[in-house]
Amino acid sequence: MNSPERLPRLRHHSWKASWERPTTPERPAFISKKSPEEQARAAAEKERKRQEAEAQRQAELAERERQAFLATPVGQARQSFERGDLVYQCSIDVMSQQAVIVAMVGSTTTQRTNDPVVVLNAVCREGWELVNGSFVFVEQGQQSRDKFMSSGQNVAIKGETVGYYLFKRCEANRRES
Repeated sequence: MNSPERLPRLRHHSWKASWERPTTPERPAFISKKSPEEQARAAAEKERKRQEAEAQRQAELAERERQAFLATPVGQARQSFERGDLVYQCSIDVMSQQAVIVAMVGSTTTQRTNDPVVVLNAVCREGWELVNGSFVFVEQGQQSRDKFMSSGQNVAIKGETVGYYLFKRCEANRRES
């Protein structure tokens, strides 16, 4: 057996994390206080970092909103006008139709419509005049089932009605934004 005399003596080490402030024997780290100047400096630094983070967040939000705007027909119209284009064409989904088949009852469709007038007016305010508009139904698929207790089939068509609009440049319509 090892006698206490033979065991190596362990030294007491004070392990500190790198973020701890140096301590003195009379002021251990857990009860040490910063001077008022140190507190003011730390508070100012914390506030500065918070303001920088908020400014960064606001800048990122503004950039996301700008990119989202530029992806719209109005944003694209503005870019076309600034490039000096003479004509601008856009398409807007005017109606979406979903196929619905109900067993033993029949078929129908559900429709969702969009009014393009707000978008068309906004495009005109970007310096464009509407020349022509046309519509086309774009079929995306269909569902069919045999009729119950009779001959034939029930068919429901899925698709979108898309409006295509052609504008010409009109400086008189331009509104600064």
